Amino acid sequence: MAHYDFDKIIKREQTESVKYDLRNWYFKTDDLLPMWVADMDFETPDFIREAVASRVRHPIYGYSFRSQSYADSIREWVERRHQWTIQNDWCVFSPGIVPAFNFAILTLTKPGDGVLIQPPVYFPFFSSVTDHHRKLLQNQLVYNQGIYEIDFDDFEKKASQASLFLLSNPHNPVGRIWNEAELRRMADICRKHGVIIVSDEIHNDLILPGNKHTVMAGLSPEIADITLTCI
Repeated sequence: MAHYDFDKIIKREQTESVKYDLRNWYFKTDDLLPMWVADMDFETPDFIREAVASRVRHPIYGYSFRSQSYADSIREWVERRHQWTIQNDWCVFSPGIVPAFNFAILTLTKPGDGVLIQPPVYFPFFSSVTDHHRKLLQNQLVYNQGIYEIDFDDFEKKASQASLFLLSNPHNPVGRIWNEAELRRMADICRKHGVIIVSDEIHNDLILPGNKHTVMAGLSPEIADITLTCI
């Protein structure tokens, strides 16, 4: 494996970077250190840049399609990384996780339906619900001796009023990797009340040593039947 220099500093000012070039616009000062997670300051590996550059060197940028290798790479990765077996035709493209939330809510619920989330959570979990006039149901996570836990009594109460559950796994921002028992319990409650699960698992590969990510839909065929997985 090639050595990767995580300590290399690259200036990003004047690159139309949101986190750097808009500091003064938002906060009236550039004297801030933007500690983002989703937009990190690590250099993109050479093989990725070369693949992009190879396509850019072709002089025509017409309409393109997602080839067989696109779905193959997803299927092979989740099998190797998470022991989750899927089929290529299960994969549906979305331009991002947040658009996927919105697509799911608009497709699978109607105005006034309840959508369950678990705060404190990434802010689009809130806006994707309220922007489409759905009822926001909040199962507040409980901070207990340095770790966030699920209040399952409240979860079931809220799930009984919901049509859809937006799950963050691993949870953003509290960092919990929900274990199999927790995931099964949430899934069982959702199945009991006819709730569809939209599982945001975009951070599934950012796991510290000694921990393991569990794919919600990989727990059983019955759970997979009610789950949309966003990766």
